Amino acid sequence: MRLPSSPQPGADFRRGPDRTISVGDNLAVLAGLPTATVGLVYLDPPFNSGRTYQSRVGKGATSTDAFDDVWVWDDGTESLLRALPEHLPAPSTAMLGALVQALGRNSLTAYLVSIAARLGQAHRLLSLDGSLYLHVDPASSHYLKIVLDSIFGQQNFRNEIIWRRTHAHSGSRRYGPIHDSILFYSRSDTYIWNQQYSPYSREYLDTYFRQEDERGRYQSITCTGPGDRFGTLAHYEWKGQFPPPGRHWAWVKPEMERLEAEGRLVHSRNGVPRLKRYVDDGEGVRLQDIWNDISPLSAHSAERLGYDTQKPVDLLARIVASSSRPGDVVLDAYAGTGTTAVAAERLGRRWHMIDASVFAGGLTLARTRAEAPAADIALEGMPSDVAAARALMKRDPLAYGAWATALLATQLDRDSHGAALAVGTRPWGRTAVGLVPLGKAGTLARGGCDEYAAGFVVEGPGCLELVRSLSNAGIADIQRVPLSSLVGSTVGTTGKAEVDLRLGP
Repeated sequence: MRLPSSPQPGADFRRGPDRTISVGDNLAVLAGLPTATVGLVYLDPPFNSGRTYQSRVGKGATSTDAFDDVWVWDDGTESLLRALPEHLPAPSTAMLGALVQALGRNSLTAYLVSIAARLGQAHRLLSLDGSLYLHVDPASSHYLKIVLDSIFGQQNFRNEIIWRRTHAHSGSRRYGPIHDSILFYSRSDTYIWNQQYSPYSREYLDTYFRQEDERGRYQSITCTGPGDRFGTLAHYEWKGQFPPPGRHWAWVKPEMERLEAEGRLVHSRNGVPRLKRYVDDGEGVRLQDIWNDISPLSAHSAERLGYDTQKPVDLLARIVASSSRPGDVVLDAYAGTGTTAVAAERLGRRWHMIDASVFAGGLTLARTRAEAPAADIALEGMPSDVAAARALMKRDPLAYGAWATALLATQLDRDSHGAALAVGTRPWGRTAVGLVPLGKAGTLARGGCDEYAAGFVVEGPGCLELVRSLSNAGIADIQRVPLSSLVGSTVGTTGKAEVDLRLGP
């Protein structure tokens, strides 16, 4: 589907922050949110793959660990199993206990216990007309469907959506695995549903739209409906023809005359009228539960941020458009790069993104800032004082760089980022560059800043040299940004550093 470039009118943002990014344990964050306040939950948790996933950021697209998808049964899992009654209804808790007893205490059951607790909280947060989409791997989808049936009720299962996530995949002694499953459940039977359509395929057009005139391709369809309806305005003689036995005309006579005047009728050899239905008369084919029309992100996609498991915006836009209304809250507890927030922002929804990683939170902030440059974005769990910011820089320079560049309303530049310097740029509006030293003096490549109208340099090693480099490149609008401005009192409610970020036109 084609997304609008900005939120649509009609969104109601009166209840709490419109946009929130929380960094921390998603179970704790979910448990602290008020009941029945969310319209749509999308969850794309790890798949229990046993892998460590990468984010490729920096010169030469070097890799760094993004998150571990390795599960073990440990003391924490045992504690969570005992605490499940805090998150799940009694039947679901009993069912999880039975699964653990049947399958043993291992990586699979550790995974199921963890995800089940989050699903229980998601169910609590949904409004009665809300829905949940759980994006999972076929290796565990059957177990998670049992868990969801116990929480939501089997009667509220709507679909298992099959998304073809790749075109081919090598399999050793099996068929190549090329799809993910998305389990769609509603909170009740009064859930929000906005019918979506997919474009007609070439095969469909060639099969059903085989005729053509000056207006375009069309198919001829019947002008009658079932039922005689004698004595009504739908039963009349049309050019010597009455409706066939057991049928009536689909339109009253003035409407039939209008269609003929517009050239929309074609007559068979025996004079029976048929309607020309053109390709552009319909919205497309009603969307089915196999989605093979949304491609995964290629290595060269403009959306791609180097995150191994990043999903395309079109996929999330379809889900958000189908199961929420403008102004509803869309929640994603495994936010990653913030794709759900981008889709929600473009479609005029409020949103709340949660992730355990400051790095992911920074990427989400940068991407959503590009969608809504001047909007306030509430931040939770980010560094809130200078000491915390410096500790983050020492512990995780990449996360620090993503966070700091995002607060400058720039987005971490994968190609320019280096071990000593994080570089952020703006893919929107007035061009600007944000430079963030990462604990040691960094330098700029010659000629790398000529196209920028403004520059922001966060204090740190080599700060003055970076300012001189920008000045030598001809940039007159340069600001030195104290580290304290990244953790000021308003940053947590605005998502912006406390300096003039030149966000106006």
